Amino acid sequence: MTVDTAPAPARRRRRLGWWVTLALVVVVVAFGVAQILPPPRTADVVAPPADATAEEVVRAYLEAIDAHDCGTARELSGASFAGTTETMCHDAASLTVTDLATVGTGAVSTSFDVDWRLFAEDASIPEGGFGWTYFLTRGDDGWRIEDAGNG
Repeated sequence: MTVDTAPAPARRRRRLGWWVTLALVVVVVAFGVAQILPPPRTADVVAPPADATAEEVVRAYLEAIDAHDCGTARELSGASFAGTTETMCHDAASLTVTDLATVGTGAVSTSFDVDWRLFAEDASIPEGGFGWTYFLTRGDDGWRIEDAGNG
């Protein structure tokens, strides 16, 4: 018995099986692509002017990470911090600042809650409330984030 001569119910079951398989493949591929591509920008964050304080720069940076405005986040990062900025902008699903304070010249302490995208975590920044200090340097363009550490 060939496919053409198989009873109609058997042909329908085979067709249904192919459609189910195709639907599962589409779902898996779409999920994979969603994890690979960066999340869409949810807002445009304006970079602070060159005379802004270090605290204002860090606040704008964290707002840019939360909004997935990677261009503004990169603009506020120094060259040594570019890799961290790219990782944060791609991997953070959301970020909520709970505290922000200048703790010294070019040092800003912050606490924030971060939710990571699925399969994208930074072991040095756990989900939930977390303390982090950003270290900035001042140049012609104003303060730029050069490093960070927990605490």
